[in-house]
Amino acid sequence: MTTAYLIILVLYLIKILLFSAGARRASVRVRQPERPIISVLVAARNEEHNIDACLAGLAALRYPEGRMEILVVDDQSTDRTAELIAVWQKRVPHLRMIRTEGVVPGLRGKANAIAQAIEQSRGEIILTTDADCIVPVDWAEQTVEQYDARTGCVCGYTLITNSGAFSGMQSMDWAYLLTIASAGVGWGYSLSAVGNNMSFRRKAYEDVGGYQNVGFSVTEDFALFKAISYKTDWTVRYPVEPSTLVWSAPCRTLKELFRQKKRWGRGGLDIHPIGFGIMSIGFLMNAAIILLPFLGLPFPVWLLGIAGKAAGDAYLLFRPLQRFGQLRLFRYFPLFELYYLIYVTILPFVVVLGGRVVWKDRKL
Repeated sequence: MTTAYLIILVLYLIKILLFSAGARRASVRVRQPERPIISVLVAARNEEHNIDACLAGLAALRYPEGRMEILVVDDQSTDRTAELIAVWQKRVPHLRMIRTEGVVPGLRGKANAIAQAIEQSRGEIILTTDADCIVPVDWAEQTVEQYDARTGCVCGYTLITNSGAFSGMQSMDWAYLLTIASAGVGWGYSLSAVGNNMSFRRKAYEDVGGYQNVGFSVTEDFALFKAISYKTDWTVRYPVEPSTLVWSAPCRTLKELFRQKKRWGRGGLDIHPIGFGIMSIGFLMNAAIILLPFLGLPFPVWLLGIAGKAAGDAYLLFRPLQRFGQLRLFRYFPLFELYYLIYVTILPFVVVLGGRVVWKDRKL
């Protein structure tokens, strides 16, 4: 038992070193001097508490005049979201509200809203974010700079606005998971993507047949990212880039957080086999820490595993948080470690045994 535990720990730490190296490889700087026409898309459903802050950030974006449009989709909101978007439409000449009309065949939820917006957009490069996010003023310009002639998709980091332990823990989790996503791209594997800080070339989108051909997924952004990665000759990028860092509102309750993790877990079921191997090592490490003390694992060995895992996790998080000027988040590291230990162990069972996924009060 002790030997098996130590082998799992060694494999876990090797995985951490590979992640760290992969994220560095993914962050090699590209400089694209051209400024093509771009479309910024936001799908909003019942976001009256967040939409003003989101649109204020988008309205402040720096980009050559006449070469950027902002399309905000009111996805059948039942609150004041549409009313608030209409106010911003009057203030910002290049911002336009559209409303979802029916359902694109084979699509539901956010993918349906974004697909309809793309049909009405004109940009060569399409950038997406969420209505509960705030983008930096250079987000569009710096994202476009990541494209060269072969690039089909570029993703960026998102952290959670934090005002306490619960949200700070979530921000650490996002930094950790997105570093794994960045590392995957660095090593040539597309393991994950999040649509609140994502962009893609229109030609790459058309080459995979759009969301309609990609098909429905509860994580539609990852499905598109994966299709561009594996079904076309376009390259993808996932740099650790401070100038494109987006801030998202946290899940407010454990119930919301549970639903988010369940949706991500369900969407990750068709991940590349390499991804399953990575997740398996993480699951075994965390499950061993929880279970093996009850099966006779010597206490000093158990503590060694906890300390080794924590050291590896801190090492992986240090560089991106340092790059983003967010080392203060390490105050929440002990809580993050406990949270990560629990959810990585139980998530596979939730994904397999749980019911339908809920997103924005819709069952998908």
